[in-house]
Amino acid sequence: MKATSEVLDHLYRPGGTFTSSELQTMTHQGVMRHLIADVYAEVFVPDSPALRAAGARALLNPSLADTSTLCGESAAWVHLGTSPPERIAVIAGRSGVCHSSPFGVQVHRAALTEDETQVCGPLHCTTPLRTAGDLFCGIGVRHLRRAVDTLLDVKARPERILQQWPAAQDPLLGRDDDVVTLGAEDESILHQRWHLIAQLMQKSGSSADELADLVMQIVSRTSWDHHRRERVRQLADQCVSRRLPTVR
Repeated sequence: MKATSEVLDHLYRPGGTFTSSELQTMTHQGVMRHLIADVYAEVFVPDSPALRAAGARALLNPSLADTSTLCGESAAWVHLGTSPPERIAVIAGRSGVCHSSPFGVQVHRAALTEDETQVCGPLHCTTPLRTAGDLFCGIGVRHLRRAVDTLLDVKARPERILQQWPAAQDPLLGRDDDVVTLGAEDESILHQRWHLIAQLMQKSGSSADELADLVMQIVSRTSWDHHRRERVRQLADQCVSRRLPTVR
């Protein structure tokens, strides 16, 4: 993989060297390939986590890029090379959670330990295990910003949730994050998240107990809920073994 600075030299956005139309034309001609949002890369640059992280950095202002950590669906894309996220998500600092910025960046406020982050090209990114934990908790996701265990406990057509595992569908737009019941679109979104968590756990070699402990550290502000921890562990175990989750 080329050095980070060289990789950035081979990424393009409309308004610089080329217009949007020119970039699309060159993509059709096989000179460029679409990376994420309006970011394109020259085709000879090999795909890699570092390249995908460079594409994410191109969408962040320099200050945020230097002080934040890519998380959630954005980090999953960097690690796994799955479909690019609809919106870049980062963790920056402490105290509360910020809503999406006017520039389309979803900023979360949280504390990360050194062993929960790693360098991917020009950006810091949550590790595969921390990324799986964030996705389980609904952090850094575009839709259904709730923890997986709480979503699965919703009493609405539970027999259909994730019934097509392990195939994943692209999430649909326009769903209310504060849903009371799960519709077909919600099930598809949850299905995709479950699939990402399984891939990330496999990549990190993490156990169900490790994910359960991490999830509880993320969600527990005061007391430790042992009943919930066991529920999360059971779901994580099913995820590792690629079995359908137990819905109550």
